[in-house]
Amino acid sequence: ENIEQFALKKIILINQDSGYLMVDLANALIERNAEVELIAGRLVVRGTPLSSKAKFRRITRYKRNSDFLRLLTWCVGFLQILFIVKTKHKNGHLLIVSNPPLATLLPLFCRNSFTFFIFDVYPDALRQMNIVSRQSVLYKIWEKANRKTFQRAVHIFTLTDTMAELLNHYCPPREIKIISAWSDNEFFRSIPKANNPFIIEHKLQNKFIVLYSGNLGATHDTIVIPHIALEVKSHKVLFLIIGEGDQKKHLVEEIKKLRITNLIMLPYQPVDMIPYSFASADIAIVSLSSKASSLSIPSKTFNFMSAGLPLLCIAGEESELNNIVNKYKNGKCFSHKKVAEMAAFIDKVAENEDILSAYSRNSLKASADFTSRNANTIAEEVIKATSN
Repeated sequence: ENIEQFALKKIILINQDSGYLMVDLANALIERNAEVELIAGRLVVRGTPLSSKAKFRRITRYKRNSDFLRLLTWCVGFLQILFIVKTKHKNGHLLIVSNPPLATLLPLFCRNSFTFFIFDVYPDALRQMNIVSRQSVLYKIWEKANRKTFQRAVHIFTLTDTMAELLNHYCPPREIKIISAWSDNEFFRSIPKANNPFIIEHKLQNKFIVLYSGNLGATHDTIVIPHIALEVKSHKVLFLIIGEGDQKKHLVEEIKKLRITNLIMLPYQPVDMIPYSFASADIAIVSLSSKASSLSIPSKTFNFMSAGLPLLCIAGEESELNNIVNKYKNGKCFSHKKVAEMAAFIDKVAENEDILSAYSRNSLKASADFTSRNANTIAEEVIKATSN
């Protein structure tokens, strides 16, 4: 189909904390002759740069340091986005990602056509984390607002089947399109350990590395990692935690309390070092709290697969993480209380090269299903909607 025929509206891509997913999405839209402006608090560019044809408008950055800062930056970001849309883009089509969570309420205050791309389902996430109850005034108001906005959306995309089921509460019987997150299989890749500058810099040679890399927030339940480290029997296993967040202080205290010696912590790494830090690992941990595991899936899951890493998932049986490792046979998923079982899994993989290789091959094979083709699918749907 000839995309030149479409006379497009401007597309305003909204995501307060943007990375490679938004770069790929913006670039896919521009390749289809859209005029794109990205509104974000920060943009983390990795292997693929944002097209020079895209405009970037900066708002306040999302801060995870505390619940207060998280809420404050969400609210300020929402007001800034609303002001920009009302004053600069009254006729543009809004492609709204659910970050900040309040962004899905934008259509209540403007008349733009819009598409939703839902990464996290609110207010359900707040309820499942026991921050609000279903009977609270805030929950009921937000729930009612969602019913209004979701039924008006031109398209609704989300990441998983479980999220789609939650969204059906707001827009039955609408068809919600499930488009998984994706990775950059050129930026993240398997790198021989002997040539890995991250391993050399941190003197990690001859170690079997179990990596957690990312946000140390309440929804990720990283406090269980020192307890797993305590149970692991193999002396060559080293746990590596890279990240920041409001749980870091508690994590450090737990490590000291348990006198863990086979675990080191590092801050976030520079962007150009991330492929090497990922590739240093032999197993990658992806953890979601039991309350959050049915509501989202961390995008780093797909980056770990691109690096050919077996996955140790800590989540509920109903989670998409569990579905992924069962489907692709590239790791195991455990509930949060199964510390001894997780340690036994690590020991087994660390001591059996054939099992490690099989999981690694399966992760690499699975990564072929999670590429930027997914961004193209979304872009094509939005282009058709804005061209009618």
